[in-house]
Amino acid sequence: MSDCINGTGVALTLILAFFCSAAMAADKDTSGESSQKSRSGSSASVARKAVAVPVYVPPKRGAPLVRVGGGSRGIDDGLPYISVITPDHVGYTSKSQPVLYWYVSEGMKTRFEFALINDVDIEPIVEVTSEQQISAGINSMDLAERGVSLQPGVAYQWSVALVSDADKRSSDIVSSGQIELLALTAAQQAALENVSEGERVMVLAQEGYWYDSFDGLSRLIAGDPGNRELREQRAALLEQVGLSVVSAASR
Repeated sequence: MSDCINGTGVALTLILAFFCSAAMAADKDTSGESSQKSRSGSSASVARKAVAVPVYVPPKRGAPLVRVGGGSRGIDDGLPYISVITPDHVGYTSKSQPVLYWYVSEGMKTRFEFALINDVDIEPIVEVTSEQQISAGINSMDLAERGVSLQPGVAYQWSVALVSDADKRSSDIVSSGQIELLALTAAQQAALENVSEGERVMVLAQEGYWYDSFDGLSRLIAGDPGNRELREQRAALLEQVGLSVVSAASR
């Protein structure tokens, strides 16, 4: 009789142990599933927060590199670094009077020169000299304010320079790039109809209109300076054309 009772007790113990193990396994599965869902939800949240950036598609032609950087000579001479904000090839604009941008690493008072020339005229189309304080960061020149219009199919070179010694121009810190006016096609114009300014920036970059895309983003940032998403988009656009120094400083 006692053997039967002992046997029954062992059997009950085994049954209880089985059900306890099953319950623990179920809890573990549920916990793992919940944790997985939590991780998935977190990843999805991060994905939702990822900033969509414009993707610049350069013109499909074997053009030589034309952008000249400000170099590092400015550090030794006590002058800031300066760079035109352009692709390293001829960049397109659809505007006859675009805004041109350049970057200066720090603010200071020195002689500054801006020039726009083409391959036909001997004299610059625009030449601006200033002795005023230069602002650090991204600066601009609106050709409309100068009464200057680009002609289609002409590659223009534009440059900015910091002049440390007017009698020794070889010590200038110079940066230059090129721009060309190219009209939008009917298909491109259709793609830009009824879109937001942010979407317009994306389309223009995709279609290879560097200057228009960058100008559009810069105008949006001017209207909303604290918008981090817009700044990330502009920084990404700068990175795509090798302007990492400007990109890092403009975030």
